[in-house]
Amino acid sequence: MTLIAHVQQPRDRPALEAHFAALSPEDLRFRFGYPISPEGLGRYLDGLAATDALAYGVFNPSGELVALGQLGIAGDALEIGLSVLAPYRRQGLGTALMSRAATHARTHNLHSIILLSLAENQPILALARRYGMAVSVSQGEAESHVRLEAATAVDFWREVAFDQAALLQSVTRSWQLATGWVGNRGR
Repeated sequence: MTLIAHVQQPRDRPALEAHFAALSPEDLRFRFGYPISPEGLGRYLDGLAATDALAYGVFNPSGELVALGQLGIAGDALEIGLSVLAPYRRQGLGTALMSRAATHARTHNLHSIILLSLAENQPILALARRYGMAVSVSQGEAESHVRLEAATAVDFWREVAFDQAALLQSVTRSWQLATGWVGNRGR
């Protein structure tokens, strides 16, 4: 099972900056739907810090944020933005983040998931289709959409388990950052 942690500002700002810096210009264009400069990323992160936007991530043992799922509510739907660093692709991290987002959506009475992308972003469209999403393409953009079943008791228990694992991961990451342990292993 992939351990998915809450990604929080301002604590995880350096991890977010490093994550986006590790993506190629093409990957950034795929993630945001347009080319984005380092300054634009800074403004984007500043804007996120001013909101309660929810994000989940997967950190490797060295503390590097290798996969990121950012969530936003759009009406009764949950909109998801995903990015996974190249060396970690095709390992199920995107699917794990999608499943985590779906559980969050169901337990918060949201009825669908939306994934917006460029029509040429074949990896994200393949992920959407594997996840059972309907994909519609228009004018170079794609919208993937799936209706969610109503939450069950299992979903609520899963949400509690996810939150407890994320809390443990958060406390561990805070301790690692406070002690300088992250990134210094083996030195």
